[in-house]
Amino acid sequence: MNLRTLQTLVAVVEAGGFQAAADGLGLTQSAVSMQIKALEAELGAHLFDRATRPPTPTVIGRAAAAQARAVLAAADRVKAVAADGGAVAGLLRLGAIPTATTGFLPDALLALAHRHPELQARVESGLSEALIARVASGELDAALVTEGGDPPPGLALHELVEEPLLVVAREAPPDGRARTALDGAPFIRFNRATGVGRIIDRRLRADGIAVRDAMELDSIESILMMVSRGLGAAIAPAGSLAGPVARDLWRAPYGDPPLTRRVGLVTRRDGVQEPAVAALYAALKQAAG
Repeated sequence: MNLRTLQTLVAVVEAGGFQAAADGLGLTQSAVSMQIKALEAELGAHLFDRATRPPTPTVIGRAAAAQARAVLAAADRVKAVAADGGAVAGLLRLGAIPTATTGFLPDALLALAHRHPELQARVESGLSEALIARVASGELDAALVTEGGDPPPGLALHELVEEPLLVVAREAPPDGRARTALDGAPFIRFNRATGVGRIIDRRLRADGIAVRDAMELDSIESILMMVSRGLGAAIAPAGSLAGPVARDLWRAPYGDPPLTRRVGLVTRRDGVQEPAVAALYAALKQAAG
């Protein structure tokens, strides 16, 4: 088994066929087929179902491709370290929930760029579950997610911050209570497909609060803009209440004990030991305070 064969396996899975992969790799279809057959013989398993046209990956084939992506990414970082005399370098593929991109992540990335100028961080946003799956598949090196239980086998979760979730409104309610703000205005909620949206929904249900849903949005910027226009109240992470839109909003903790959410960095089990991921984790911890 060698890196070139693993690269071919990933190319076939991602391209959707042997010929498409061959075109992308600059090889003949027969060369690609021979590499895959040799890998199957070495592993003692069928990686593709050849009864279909084009051949489709088997369950084992998809799992092997996911691990191959991780191996190839690690190999690229090894090459970068060797080329730069031990410096932290290469490409770091990071996923992040949208609320993290407006919180401490920008400060962490700025510090990372200053400390390791040869390290390029590529950030993609998404929902926690999808990001975790992409780390498991090897598409991402790490991801900032809302914690929601133990990570899947093979992954590790490194907690970074626990932050309060605050009720926000354009103006303070007469009695200054968060519950009054929720009762007295339409509710602008986070999409319940997001981790923070589920945390908020569970707590409201547990407290017996039947809010008057007006909107369900994915973007913290959109939610805060709607609140600033007096279109309703919301519950939002404290770390995201920054910038001119949020500056003048009334805010208050919700519940007793106060509602919070935890944000952590998901990596593969040994991922935080890799120099690039370790450097990212250190920068995130410092930025998160």
